[in-house]
Amino acid sequence: MYPSGRWDGFWVQEQYGRQSMRAFELHFSAGRVTGAGRDTVGPFTVDGAYDATTGAVRLVKQYTGKHAVLYAGHPDGEGSIAGTWTIGEHHRGSFLLRPVLAKPTGDEPIQEIR
Repeated sequence: MYPSGRWDGFWVQEQYGRQSMRAFELHFSAGRVTGAGRDTVGPFTVDGAYDATTGAVRLVKQYTGKHAVLYAGHPDGEGSIAGTWTIGEHHRGSFLLRPVLAKPTGDEPIQEIR
């Protein structure tokens, strides 16, 4: 459903605006999602689950030595995951995660569309 490997994206929080998450890793296998990376808050790990039928994702982003953030999202129709993050009952915002795809080199074979 989702490709394992490098991802990027952002999260939005009212007082901080849009914050980038660059070149972190996500691995999808048998309904589980794991990974690690870094953003403006610091290094983090990811652990959660996804539904291969609906594409729904629930994961916990745990910052090293700091707080955890719950992410709940769904496919956006273009290969990304969009949704809402929450910390407890009082902090929430939106997020978007997208796979980092290899850029074409021009040497790829031409494939016919049928």
